[in-house]
Amino acid sequence: MQRPPGTTMIRYWAAACVLLGLHGNPAAAEDWFVEAYFSDRAAIDRLGASFQHLQIDEARGVVRVDTDENGIRLLEQAGLDVRIDMVSSAKLRAFYAPADVPQSIPGFACYRTVEEARDSLDALVAAHPDLASLQDIGPTWEKEKNPAAGYEMRALRITNLATVAQDPDRPRMVMYGSIHAREYTPAELLNRMAEGLVAGYGVDPLSTWLVDHVDFRFIVHANPDGRKRAETGIGWRKNTNVDDAFCPGTPTSFSQPGVDLNRNFPFHWSGSGGSSTQACEQTFRGPAAGSEPETRNLLAYTVGTCDGSGNCSGGALPDRRAESLSSPAPEDYSGLFFDVHSYSQLVLWPWGDVSTEAPNGPSLRRLGRRLAWFNDYWPMPSIGLYPTRGSTVDTIYGYVGAAAYTIELGVDFFEDCSEFETATLPHNLSALLYAARAARRPYQWPQGPDARGITADTARVPAGSAVTLRATIDDTRYNHDNGNETTYAITGALAYVDLPPWHPDAAGLPMTASDGSFNAMTEAVEVTIPTAGLAPGKHLVWVQGKNARNGGTIGTPDAVFVEILADDTLFADDFETQ
Repeated sequence: MQRPPGTTMIRYWAAACVLLGLHGNPAAAEDWFVEAYFSDRAAIDRLGASFQHLQIDEARGVVRVDTDENGIRLLEQAGLDVRIDMVSSAKLRAFYAPADVPQSIPGFACYRTVEEARDSLDALVAAHPDLASLQDIGPTWEKEKNPAAGYEMRALRITNLATVAQDPDRPRMVMYGSIHAREYTPAELLNRMAEGLVAGYGVDPLSTWLVDHVDFRFIVHANPDGRKRAETGIGWRKNTNVDDAFCPGTPTSFSQPGVDLNRNFPFHWSGSGGSSTQACEQTFRGPAAGSEPETRNLLAYTVGTCDGSGNCSGGALPDRRAESLSSPAPEDYSGLFFDVHSYSQLVLWPWGDVSTEAPNGPSLRRLGRRLAWFNDYWPMPSIGLYPTRGSTVDTIYGYVGAAAYTIELGVDFFEDCSEFETATLPHNLSALLYAARAARRPYQWPQGPDARGITADTARVPAGSAVTLRATIDDTRYNHDNGNETTYAITGALAYVDLPPWHPDAAGLPMTASDGSFNAMTEAVEVTIPTAGLAPGKHLVWVQGKNARNGGTIGTPDAVFVEILADDTLFADDFETQ
């Protein structure tokens, strides 16, 4: 392909992009992918309130964003040199091509529509009522206006419902998907995670112990009205409130009606920067904090009702933090919050509006870097990207003290299915499943080592025979791309049969270092477990390691199945019955 005069060819994520110098304006109401070159980082912070996803390459001095002619003009007025990426722009247009079939997303069969997602969750609950339930949490803006329109927002609960009443301390992990409507991957990721947990129950040891001991809450579609609009081929980000945010003309990804729900949450909603007061802009924060029914539904479900003193009750997550900027939650807080977005390959935590470290900042950072080890994303406080106000993550952490994170999935809004299936999905499932393993003590366990690679020398053990368990205790699993986390030597590990490590009656069996001594940041460990007295059937065996931090800090556990065979499952010649 020939380069026009005055333009340049560069590489982005190892893929060739054709960048055309901008002369004149592109056609109105069309979206473009652009790269804008900057020399003043403060200009990007100021622009953050007007754009939805600024992907910033600090080393090259480039910001990448999709926008229309108005956004291009704004970038130029800020002094940036703007170039159009024609290859990505063509992909963007294909992604937003209107759907020919209402119940499909053309070219992206891996992403379910709102209706398909709702149907799949209904089927999941119908097939597994002991593990899954659905709760209506309130109407969307359109349904509130007209009961025959819009959607009832729903929360999916995945946990062992038969035992939850006897386990009041079971940690809750709340996850929002696709609060920005055109972000297809988050809802699908959460849908797949829920389905995988249920499908693996009783078969996969990780799924089994997580469903037994973690209370998962999925709001797969946090903005269904907007998502339905996006499925028609519009780059829709906000909700569909056209009363308080009317915009004339044809909607584009830069100028459209509605309120940005991720700028409408009440914690630090007002103030300069971090959101927009202009109704047509992407980050319009709404006429008031919590003005939108979607925001109110999500907040009431997650933190409950809050009084004038900032004390919240009745929500999925417990309130254990005073509302001031300087008050930390106790380090033994139990529970987690995630708001999953796309795109940018980031793991973000509070704060989004100030550069002051959050009161639980070191612990938020450690878990963030642990998560980023699994998905290989860039970990940082939200303010490191650009200022944001009225966000979900700042509000949930600010109101109740839960460890709260945004994950920005992948490299495109319009991520093709092969990239999603082979990279974004498995890597981020691994990150979220690690988070679930740490959900009981998200501020503490990531300070200790991870237990991984747990195996039994034989998965099916004759009654009374011993079984040798092996594992790796690893303190090195941090992402160090944005700063180094101190790691420590492993000092020990314990194995627990049937009862998890946190149970008051659990008795750990000491494991030995396979090389004879505990002195490295990663250690292979083993233990021989007698099975006399264990009933026939599957038994979960947990492993939890400890490092030298502060004289001994336990880490995130994991488990494996060991099956004890009944005496009558063996013939005299030692062959098992079928």
